[in-house]
Amino acid sequence: MMKYMVKYISYVFLALVFMWFGGLLYFIYGLSQIEPPTDEKTDGIVVLTGGQNRLQEAGRLLENGFGKKLFISGVNAEVTQAELYAALGSPKELVQCCIESGIMAQNTAGNAEEIFLWVKKSNISSIRVVTSLEHMPRALVELRRFMPKIKTVAHPVGQWRPENITIISLMREYSKYLVTILRNRWLDIWGIS
Repeated sequence: MMKYMVKYISYVFLALVFMWFGGLLYFIYGLSQIEPPTDEKTDGIVVLTGGQNRLQEAGRLLENGFGKKLFISGVNAEVTQAELYAALGSPKELVQCCIESGIMAQNTAGNAEEIFLWVKKSNISSIRVVTSLEHMPRALVELRRFMPKIKTVAHPVGQWRPENITIISLMREYSKYLVTILRNRWLDIWGIS
């Protein structure tokens, strides 16, 4: 009996590994098929911190009228406003009228909650989401959990170039994406928001 139990557990484990690996390949394929962002305008632009290119791209989008306001989520509390705005590279007029930031978020779920609070306070009905290409699927899942009725336009920073993305970082991001989906389904089942 024990022999069959070990054999059964081994088969289940192998099946899960194959499913995970197949999902990873599909995740990578999906990233390679993402089309460049549209020119559609939104009420606001939100950027999830984590790279200077993201900030510069978000600033450029605001300057070019892709949104009326910009929110930077997950700013390190030790970063001064002057340092943040210098990294952004936006004109002073835009900084004073149209750019806000938050320091509450520590992770992607925190980004989504922080962005939700800003969207609600600012009476915004559509957002352009700026983050890295491989982070975009997970960011959208989290944002849609908090804001299912808010229109979101994905604006990934960077293009698909396999030589620029390591398999380890893709495996880590895919695993986090899976955990996010499973956690959200679990919360939906139990009616927890």
